[in-house]
Amino acid sequence: MSEDVVESVVRIRYANPADAERCRAMLRDAGLEPEDSLTWLVVRQANPDAVNAVLVGGGALGRVVVREQIGKLVGWLIDRQGDLAGRSRNVKSLVERVVSDAGLKDRYEPRDEATLLAEAEDLHEQLMASGAAMVTWDAFVARFLRPRGPG
Repeated sequence: MSEDVVESVVRIRYANPADAERCRAMLRDAGLEPEDSLTWLVVRQANPDAVNAVLVGGGALGRVVVREQIGKLVGWLIDRQGDLAGRSRNVKSLVERVVSDAGLKDRYEPRDEATLLAEAEDLHEQLMASGAAMVTWDAFVARFLRPRGPG
């Protein structure tokens, strides 16, 4: 797993208060410092996939929000069976949801719709050829996002 992209904040959605405590303990044991932020647990200056791996490895129900949202995009692509013609706006909405829910709208924006559609089509082909392998955060960023410019 590539863990090159470090984010200022990694949001974690937990199932219930007991799971939140389980998540906190696992993250602390891994040398991370979880914080409460509104309805999330957050870890700062970390790679979302690395944080999620800690949670999965420890048996927590909680998951990193970007993992959940990328999973929804993957599911949507598979459900469409590669028929994405005219659905660039749908792809853009799904990509925007990943970024928004992650709390990273100030850092990233979706690429243009034509690029998003081409990347989604390519990703669908890759998923089908690989048996629906995981789309890492780094791969998602490279395919679908561009950094926001200043101002």
